Amino acid sequence: MTAPRWTHDQMIRLAARGATKVDLLGVRGTTLVTCDELAAMAAVILLGVPVPPDALTPKGPHDV
Repeated sequence: MTAPRWTHDQMIRLAARGATKVDLLGVRGTTLVTCDELAAMAAVILLGVPVPPDALTPKGPHDV
């Protein structure tokens, strides 16, 4: 068996970062989402993992 791609917290953080880009920047944000952020968002949706609301709040410029 291979090692997990991310920890649970990393997956949530990546998914939240990608969703925040789209939420704050609209169409421009969709062009800035990384492949890892997109994969994490898909995993969160498919697995039904709840994302805490504070995970969607950018902490600084590196979070968007």
